[in-house]
Amino acid sequence: MIEKYINPHTESELKLYEDSVNAYRDIVNAIRTAEKKKFAEGRAEGRAEVARKMLDKGMSTELVAEMTGLSLEEVSSLKQ
Repeated sequence: MIEKYINPHTESELKLYEDSVNAYRDIVNAIRTAEKKKFAEGRAEGRAEVARKMLDKGMSTELVAEMTGLSLEEVSSLKQ
């Protein structure tokens, strides 16, 4: 019968590897989260810009809110 020998150096190397994989995953997830947030901010800015242009053309606040998906309060604040 062969007994299994556990090399302590191998275990520590495995632990270091697992730690580095987890760190890599954390970094990737942080980058993806930042990209999603930036994309959402860009969309919100774009909707606000379109709403301002619609208001400049004389469209009603209610219609602008309906067309852009912004709330009446958000559209009203863009008027000022």
